[in-house]
Amino acid sequence: MFYAVDREPVGVLPFRELTFWQRLSHGIFRRQRAAISRLDVTALSDHLKRDLGFLDGRC
Repeated sequence: MFYAVDREPVGVLPFRELTFWQRLSHGIFRRQRAAISRLDVTALSDHLKRDLGFLDGRC
């Protein structure tokens, strides 16, 4: 079998400016993501560290 593939450049969609509401929601969600706390491994008990694999010597 033979397949012919046309590799012509495809037109690029024009960039659309964000609306006021989109910019506002992006700002709100960005602040919420920054406020999410991270896992503090030193505060975990040894049982949880073992179960998560931190005491295996691989990390």
